[in-house]
Amino acid sequence: MNNNNAFSGMALKRYFRLLALFMFAAALFLYGCQRKMPSSVVGSKAPDFTLKGINGKTYSLSSLKGKVVVVDFWATWCPPCQASIPTFNRVYEQFKGKDVLVLGVSINSGPDSLAKIRQFKKAYKVQYTLLWDNKGVADAYGVDSIPTAFIIDKNGVIRQHHLGFSEGEFQDLSSEIEGLLK
Repeated sequence: MNNNNAFSGMALKRYFRLLALFMFAAALFLYGCQRKMPSSVVGSKAPDFTLKGINGKTYSLSSLKGKVVVVDFWATWCPPCQASIPTFNRVYEQFKGKDVLVLGVSINSGPDSLAKIRQFKKAYKVQYTLLWDNKGVADAYGVDSIPTAFIIDKNGVIRQHHLGFSEGEFQDLSSEIEGLLK
């Protein structure tokens, strides 16, 4: 019996170590999703970029002066990014025909990225413009977790940033954009 108790004690210790490791990893993940961008980013000039859309058209932030631009960094393999698509579709629909452009910038990497992004657009019925970040634009914006969205005003200044995704995001995005259109 003592051998069984000793084994049970070792198994129990291993179980608690694994549980502690899992809880630590979960806390790190949640902290990473909740972490705020440096406050110095809001109010600063947005880094310019030129990227090709999956439609073949080239988009340059500097050429969009006079428009409010929503830049959402995401990836096809990211579940929160997938969950955010309906919200960005709603934002696109609400502001279609106004001086607002929604750009989804995919950070997918690898030789088949463009094909994956095109398939994703079709499967998820993405209505707004999708670009492929094959030039390190996410790094220029300091993006280290996705989804991360920036709202850039008509003068190219970052006015808001959103890290992660929540179900109530549409209201926030909508009112922030409305405020910049006035």
